[in-house]
Amino acid sequence: MSSEANLVANPGFLGQSDGWTFVTPRPELAPGHSVRDGAAGRRLAITATGDKHAFGCWRGEAKLEVGEWYRATVRVKAKGVENPSLSVFAQAADHFLVPRGAWSDETILEQVFKHSVEGNPCWFEVYLRAAESGEIEFREPRVVRAPAPEPRIVRVATARFGEAPRGLTVEGQRERIIARLDQAGALKPDIVCLPEFCPITGVDKEHYESVENMAEEVPGGAMSRMLSDKAKEYGMHVMAGVIERDGKHVFNTGALFDRRGEFVGVYRKTHPMFAENQMGISSGDSYPVFDLDFGRVAVHICYDEWFPEVSRYYAHHGAEILFLLVAGGKPITWRTRALDNAMYFVSSSVNPPSMIINSTGEILAETHGDGVAFADLDLNYRQVNWYRDPTFAYSMPCIVPQMRNTVDHELIDGLAKALREARK
Repeated sequence: MSSEANLVANPGFLGQSDGWTFVTPRPELAPGHSVRDGAAGRRLAITATGDKHAFGCWRGEAKLEVGEWYRATVRVKAKGVENPSLSVFAQAADHFLVPRGAWSDETILEQVFKHSVEGNPCWFEVYLRAAESGEIEFREPRVVRAPAPEPRIVRVATARFGEAPRGLTVEGQRERIIARLDQAGALKPDIVCLPEFCPITGVDKEHYESVENMAEEVPGGAMSRMLSDKAKEYGMHVMAGVIERDGKHVFNTGALFDRRGEFVGVYRKTHPMFAENQMGISSGDSYPVFDLDFGRVAVHICYDEWFPEVSRYYAHHGAEILFLLVAGGKPITWRTRALDNAMYFVSSSVNPPSMIINSTGEILAETHGDGVAFADLDLNYRQVNWYRDPTFAYSMPCIVPQMRNTVDHELIDGLAKALREARK
């Protein structure tokens, strides 16, 4: 246990649990509540009443100062509660605590936060809600001072090709790719991305006839070797849209190489446009995330952006930066995906501008012409719009179960099922 002074008043619930009160919006909604003694010390308890709408909390106080960072923890034992992730809710000064690991016999809820709102109540609260049965006991509510998170700065660059010169050949486009990677490399980024189909962007079709003719093995093809060489030359990760051949199949693919030029992996576009199907391009069937030396990233391609489940999936799997390799698309959609999922979003585009967007949907950098945009991102500081906590541990309601404030944790699954049924 930390030797730092606990700023919660009466954390052992001594006396008549002095300083702790049970709070409910209306008496008829109150779950059961009690003070219990045991070998591990005194605990406060909340008990379900059979009414899934019952709602209430034990509330204590903490002495916090605006502008300071804190770590809040509490030990919670849930017994017979169907879904603790939804029903057990704790917060310190309006910053909610999340489980440290999976729910177990006794689970520690925890959060590191900056107390940043003048006049914000410094309450420590533990709730039971949306539970028809079961109970919770909690002990050792604790808030101690904590150091501010160390910045985790990542420099991200994104490229865009301007209007192609008349009669551009495949070799001419390769020279444009090299020039763009050289331009990005001079900025010393951790990662740079290029748009989808970049081997033929702006190339007259007479010079390649079909995408099948341009398809290469990844990472064995000439395009992959060139991307690998540039990644190694500048010590940067390179993500690029390539045309991949795998046996008889051709894929619209995002290929990733690390700082040493080593092949990391691919993402194959899972939602090709119908015109791509007509060209013989096959659909990918997986959503990989990539753990790089600076953080976790994911990629999707063009038409994928119109299906919010893709970015949602990546957010649930911890992606911190989501790349979009794209020909067309709408920046308003990109900004929405960033905001919905509390992640950085980087597009590399052919027609709209290439953009770097933060987790509130704000555009940090963009290029409308022939060039490279870049920004320095702090992956330990992903702001989430009106939610007060500025750290990555917070997120948006679609990602964190505790933020749903619903009485049925199957509700979203039920909606998804109903949508599928409606499409039949």
